[in-house]
Amino acid sequence: MSACAPAGDRTGFQSFLRARCEINGNGRDCRILNLTAQRVFVDSFVPPLTGTNVTLRFRLPNGHQVCTAGIVSDHKFQIGFSVDFVGLSAQDRAQINGLAV
Repeated sequence: MSACAPAGDRTGFQSFLRARCEINGNGRDCRILNLTAQRVFVDSFVPPLTGTNVTLRFRLPNGHQVCTAGIVSDHKFQIGFSVDFVGLSAQDRAQINGLAV
């Protein structure tokens, strides 16, 4: 199964987005607390180490599904981790930027 297979209807948007974070073929559900077109902050009690490659899959409040690779740029135990996007498509970037309007 592809890391970016459809997520189905899992969107639950309150003050965060639900996401699927996959590292080395292992995935877990997580919460996105801060999202820009360049990076994301993910809530996590035991975050992956800085430099770790991840795949994130999430659905925006408008229904657009994003699936992209990233690299953990910072981590804080019991708080979470930041991921810098690598290879985010132009369409995904535009959809994320459209959320700030």
